[in-house]
Amino acid sequence: MSRFTNYFSKHVRERFTKEIELIGINRRGGDFIFTYKVLPFINIRVISNYNATVLIDEIEHAVPCEYNDDLITVRVSEAYFNDEPDNLSVQLYSFNEKMRIKRSKELKARTQYFVNNKLYNIKVKRDVHISKRYMTLNFTDETQLVNDANVLKDSLVLTFNTKVDKDSVLFLSYIHKFVEIPTTLVDDYTLKVTGLEQLTNGEAVFYIAQKEDVYLLKGKLKEHELFTEYYSYTLKTEPELTLEVKEHVIVLESFYVSEIKDNVVTVNIQLEKDILINQPKLSIFNPRLDTSVDIDLTDQLRCDIPIGVLIDGFTNKKINFINDGIVYQLDIRYAKITDDMVGKHLHDNEYLNTHFYRRKDNYLGFKVSRPRIRRRMTSIKDFTFKGFMKGRESFSNAENVIIFEDRISQKTVEYPVDDKFKIKVVPEDIINLMSRGKTVIDIYVGMRNEDGDIIAREKIPYKHSDYKKDNFYDLKIVHEKDREVYLLVTTTPFNNLKIETFVVPKSVNTNVTRDNNIWLLGERTDTAQENGYALFKYLQDKQVEAYYVIDGESKDYEKIKDEKNVLVFGSEAHYDISLRAGVLLCTHDFENILPYKPAKEFFNYGDTFKVFLQHGVLGRKPAEYHKKYYEDPFDIFIVSSSSEKYDVVVEEMGYDEDEVIVTGLARFDQLPIGKKGKDILLMPTWRDWINTDERFLNSEYYHRYKNLIENERLHEVLKKYNVKLNFYPHYRAQQFFTKEHIEATDNIEFITLGERTVQDLLIEHALLITDFSSVSFDFTMMKKPVIYYHFDEDRFFNRGILRPVNETFLGDIAETEELLISYIEDSIKHNYENKVKDISGIIKYQDQHNCERIYEAVERKKL
Repeated sequence: MSRFTNYFSKHVRERFTKEIELIGINRRGGDFIFTYKVLPFINIRVISNYNATVLIDEIEHAVPCEYNDDLITVRVSEAYFNDEPDNLSVQLYSFNEKMRIKRSKELKARTQYFVNNKLYNIKVKRDVHISKRYMTLNFTDETQLVNDANVLKDSLVLTFNTKVDKDSVLFLSYIHKFVEIPTTLVDDYTLKVTGLEQLTNGEAVFYIAQKEDVYLLKGKLKEHELFTEYYSYTLKTEPELTLEVKEHVIVLESFYVSEIKDNVVTVNIQLEKDILINQPKLSIFNPRLDTSVDIDLTDQLRCDIPIGVLIDGFTNKKINFINDGIVYQLDIRYAKITDDMVGKHLHDNEYLNTHFYRRKDNYLGFKVSRPRIRRRMTSIKDFTFKGFMKGRESFSNAENVIIFEDRISQKTVEYPVDDKFKIKVVPEDIINLMSRGKTVIDIYVGMRNEDGDIIAREKIPYKHSDYKKDNFYDLKIVHEKDREVYLLVTTTPFNNLKIETFVVPKSVNTNVTRDNNIWLLGERTDTAQENGYALFKYLQDKQVEAYYVIDGESKDYEKIKDEKNVLVFGSEAHYDISLRAGVLLCTHDFENILPYKPAKEFFNYGDTFKVFLQHGVLGRKPAEYHKKYYEDPFDIFIVSSSSEKYDVVVEEMGYDEDEVIVTGLARFDQLPIGKKGKDILLMPTWRDWINTDERFLNSEYYHRYKNLIENERLHEVLKKYNVKLNFYPHYRAQQFFTKEHIEATDNIEFITLGERTVQDLLIEHALLITDFSSVSFDFTMMKKPVIYYHFDEDRFFNRGILRPVNETFLGDIAETEELLISYIEDSIKHNYENKVKDISGIIKYQDQHNCERIYEAVERKKL
């Protein structure tokens, strides 16, 4: 290390080289060569002693690492693959600290490789992860010959030199993916390739799997071409059988928006080359939803497009050209473009930013964005709110308003304001909004039109926000005849303002002391299904008074209401126990088990002993339980392994080593190990960025799962093996995933919230399909297989990932619908074989004594 860097603290030195990009992958002599580029936060050249390791089965091996200025090369010998490991991780260190790796956007290198007759995929997420794909398949060095190929209207027919059967599988190997392609058996030597429309651009090599062996396809055939609605396909045979897929592209000479009138855009296009025009159309394609609207063109290639079609959903569109039923991409890189629509378009009182544009792929697109409101609250005192909002000029005939909305009932009260405002909020206005004693009132700024409708609104940030879950900036207590109403101004993790409320009946004695022998437990307010309830049941015969709190209107309450010490949330008994309990234990924040704000200013809350039971295993998405988010943090933080403790909770979340206890999750005690179960459970988690019904129905998330449930190939697989797939949607999505909205066969069932407990569902099923949900750990604990569906991994982890993918996603990962179905069929055919043998890296204890360890840790630490 240079003397220059020694002048800086370790923390500062780490910041110099905190991020690094993988910019190259090469294979030389069988070995892998990885090239990285250091991205310093500060533009100073810093010399560091880098070193690299490869991690296999929890054992690190040093590997050669060379560096020159900002470039680092790491060599991983092919010898590390000799025992056919399921996965390897290549990790770089600087100053003895792990470096966070990201993939360069410019990386074009191959990420699929065959090593020792196995297929490996390279993925970058915090480290370079090399994982085995299609674990049961053996990729031989042998080849299969194709004797003949015939091109039909929308398919290829391949005739082989040797026999094939209905279980033979065809694959296409791209540089970045290895995909199965649908086939049907024609006869003993012939397969018909269908589903070509699902393939993507690029050149791929054919392989065939027969039983467990996979062969490269070859054959001396003439070149074949196939022309379908969206793509052209070229079948080549040298040096191996390959398929080149290309989009249809037509080059524009000019594009002209000539008139905008009565909410209609008149468009003229001119093609660079003359073609025979037959039923021409422009297709307005929404890539996010995979939907399109076709508009007829005249023979002079002129058409009128309703502006509503272009701005629908306020999503960017791709403009395609259709001629004689063939869909062409419009290449405009050299076109002369005249767009009178550039600028602002008035739509429902909003001036939208709209224009046609050249996309990154050089094709024609349409961009639309809604106006933003600049806003900020600058001071809050005694329920007087002072701030500003700007942007009214982007709206027509609209006035500024501040909106207070109850999060549950969505009832609102609105205050008209100027661009700079100072308003005194009437506490009774907020009390009248409250849907229940304890609720949240969100605060928005918005624009209201002449009809009184809110046409735009956004949450408002607070200039002096110091976000903590247990603090507040202003407090108003309203004394009523039978109760006291508390109104607290707080902020969200994104520094947006809200008002939290709670009510204390005057009949409740608040002058009490805390008793460490009284324990109050719970989960999310409406559930009794996991760690909180499992520990509550265990404590029944212990020397403590254990109480469980739950919403009296929840379905789970009906199942446990007759049990001893079950409290209805908000009842007088709940108030009484919550004020006297000395030990609080919850799977989520204590908002879920206390009828008041968990803050040390209220009712001696600071004297309680706080235990975070967790509701999963940490390590995937950054969690919201960082120590910095609390003025009065947890006293005990429960985890399931040493790596979770040190790598996540201590290093990433700021807790002291003695505050984090490795016990395992309480609910794991109730899981039968090795019980096979039957059928398949589909159980995805939620996406934080979906916050309205409209956004949900327009989301990729909804359309991906809808398409999966309606997939004909999935229906055939389930019917063929007489297997049921039970879909348990996230509770926020249940109303949309039903047989009334989605076409499903008798082999697919939808399970509603409360119909069965999550734990019972996990126990009953043989295979779990999920995405990023922590329920996968329960399934893994039971030694049953999990398949992960990661179609939006980059967006889900846009705020980072706490541990490398291979450490917590134990099982096959499918990025596409077809690959997911292939994995499902493969698992069924192999009698739901569990491929994951060692789970000690994520779950240390597998002995069903987790509740005992938690109890003993609390008893030991609370004194």
